[in-house]
Amino acid sequence: MAKDYASRGWSKSFFNGKQWKTVRQEILRRDRYTCCHCYARGEEVHHVISLTPDNINDNMVALNPDNLILLCTSCHTKITNGCVGDVVEGYCFDESGQVVGR
Repeated sequence: MAKDYASRGWSKSFFNGKQWKTVRQEILRRDRYTCCHCYARGEEVHHVISLTPDNINDNMVALNPDNLILLCTSCHTKITNGCVGDVVEGYCFDESGQVVGR
């Protein structure tokens, strides 16, 4: 299951805030509403360095355009679940880079 930060208590106010909405619009325009991985229509602004309760107030992580890319929902789900690269359906990479079943 994808990490849905917006539904978690520690991030809800961040994603509902004016600063995030402004930066999100900037990324949508910068990436021309196109997924940076598969070139489908982009909908999800993704944090390359994941947000955590410890770094959500660090603007170099949370609001830095260099840490944000636009993805389609499918690519965003795969990345947040650790399923990137050339692996077959039902498998993904673990923290050490090994292919494991989901």
